[in-house]
Amino acid sequence: MAGSLTQATVVALYPELQNQAAAMLGRAFVDDPLSRAIVSHLGEASARVRALEHLFRALLAINRRSGQPAFGIMVDRQVTAAAVTEGAGAASMFAAVVAGLSQMPRLASAIGPNAIFRAMSGFRVLAANHPAEPHIYLQALGVDPGHQRRHLGSALLEYLRLQASARPDVTGVYLETATEANVAYYSSRGYEVIGEVYPLGVRMWRMYQRTR
Repeated sequence: MAGSLTQATVVALYPELQNQAAAMLGRAFVDDPLSRAIVSHLGEASARVRALEHLFRALLAINRRSGQPAFGIMVDRQVTAAAVTEGAGAASMFAAVVAGLSQMPRLASAIGPNAIFRAMSGFRVLAANHPAEPHIYLQALGVDPGHQRRHLGSALLEYLRLQASARPDVTGVYLETATEANVAYYSSRGYEVIGEVYPLGVRMWRMYQRTR
């Protein structure tokens, strides 16, 4: 597949692809400030990648049980970019935790109970600061480091914009980013900063793309 935006085909990430997606997201988020705060006990990048892979695997499993979709782009039969999302009226944080309880023992073994506590604390802050208006929530957007700058992230963002535009029950797409350079990237694609939030002491920009 060439790197142009028009040739990047977005597909649903069915369960059989989600472990592959989790591994890719672990690589993509290895230096993300919030991810580093969650696995702050791990100094080596390779150890952080492994821990984050387990965290994303649990997140995808929780979303799957809650009926929330994930999308991706395949290159050479590999998940190369992924978007983890929640629809309007998604389950509450408590319901998501209950849905994911079966994931906790394996996750605790993989990343440690303190990291789980930090993750839940951070996610709780994020969940409490969503816009009041109904929206699609982009929980995570990642592109494999070896395939960045090929417009794959832009293709996923455009796909979500079209999904939101087609739905009369939502007003846009909402996300947070902990990387300051991403603010300009998302702004150039129609997102505006609507505030800041500080989970685990990490500065994150709250951004919204209104489609109506």
